[in-house]
Amino acid sequence: LAADPGRTLQLETSALQTATPREPKKQLFAGAAVGLGGDNHFLVYVGPKKLDLLRSVRAPLGELVDFGFFGFLAQPLFLILNWVHRYVPNFGWAIIVLTVIINFILFPLKLKSMKSMKKMQKLQPLIKNINDKYKGMGMRDPKRQNQNQEVMALYSKYGVNPLGGCLPMVLQLPFFFAFYTVLTVNIEMRQAGWLWVKDLSSPEHLMLGFFRLLPILMIATQFWYQKMTPATTADPAQQKMMQFMPLVMGFFFYSLQSGLVLYWLTGNLVGIAQQWFINRLPEPALDLELGGKGKGKRSKN
Repeated sequence: LAADPGRTLQLETSALQTATPREPKKQLFAGAAVGLGGDNHFLVYVGPKKLDLLRSVRAPLGELVDFGFFGFLAQPLFLILNWVHRYVPNFGWAIIVLTVIINFILFPLKLKSMKSMKKMQKLQPLIKNINDKYKGMGMRDPKRQNQNQEVMALYSKYGVNPLGGCLPMVLQLPFFFAFYTVLTVNIEMRQAGWLWVKDLSSPEHLMLGFFRLLPILMIATQFWYQKMTPATTADPAQQKMMQFMPLVMGFFFYSLQSGLVLYWLTGNLVGIAQQWFINRLPEPALDLELGGKGKGKRSKN
């Protein structure tokens, strides 16, 4: 091609029905024809999209494995998972080991987040006082802005990050999408079993013909984990909505790859153990100023 750039390369693909030495019955195969006219000589790779195998044939072929938008995290995760699999010969257990490692690496951030959540829980009486102060006002009332300013000033005064409670979930999402990509592109995980799971790269087979065990265990542990976590809102409506989150997540996970459900389930179990430890740490001390009639009241927690 480089010697004669003016020549046209022609590529034709088609679907062919043909028999094979192993299967006399005709089956559908993909066919391809490449030519420039005259004699043509090409190097062709026919095989699985294994990253190390593709790179061993020719380095640029490794780009055929598409790690997508979260490739900056999915590719290292892919390589680490395969490395763990060298020492843990089952991919299911390798996912569990890697999930435990990830959760312990993120534990300092989770600990900081939980301390913030406990502070928010202690501030609920003061936030309720502010909300009661503006109760009955319309949503478009200009004074509503003062309500938000008072709440934010309260958070600032006691050093509370209102988004701190969302941090554990936010930290898990990139790894969730990265694991989804790894399970999609990792050819080695195809038909890889774990205990009762037949294929970690596909949804779990139905047990007794109508239910999947991994998603049910995931929902149960999510409820348990949520119950151990401090509430960050005094609003009954928001609390009820949060109670249904495990069911929503279970519905979302029910038809996803078994390996992905196993990752989230393991994260829940590790989170429960970490939360048990966090709940036994000394409570953060806050010198609250509870508003009342006459002089302000102080409550030390």
